[in-house]
Amino acid sequence: MRIFFCLLITFSSFSFGQSIGWEGRTNAKEYLKIGFKGFELRHRTDEGENRLTYARKFFKDKKVSLKIPIHYKFEKEQPTLEPRVILNLEKFKIWAQKELWIEENYNAAFAIDYPHGDYSFRFGWDTSETFRFGISYKLKKKEKEEK
Repeated sequence: MRIFFCLLITFSSFSFGQSIGWEGRTNAKEYLKIGFKGFELRHRTDEGENRLTYARKFFKDKKVSLKIPIHYKFEKEQPTLEPRVILNLEKFKIWAQKELWIEENYNAAFAIDYPHGDYSFRFGWDTSETFRFGISYKLKKKEKEEK
């Protein structure tokens, strides 16, 4: 399953992907991810955890926005919600999120996303006392609507 998922991420990146990224954490977890129109495939490299996410953003043109991702963890056959409140500042975003499901309570996370050109950098922390660092690259630009 691990090799299949890595191949799927690689193939999808060049065929359909809008963004590709990597995130590392101080607890030795690393993630590869590919995003496409609100969907994201994520692969945890150390244990082969695979996740499909669909996220919907609300109030995205406002100073404060809300993003509601629904994750499906393939190995655990478990969905989770991860509501994220985002403060949209002029040059970067600050966000806080909480991952949860019906009978389980997961970590909360806080981070800063700093976009720079086609790249986006992430610096954050979660309640398992883990720091996270990430980088994403926009493969395909969003087409602007003609008025």
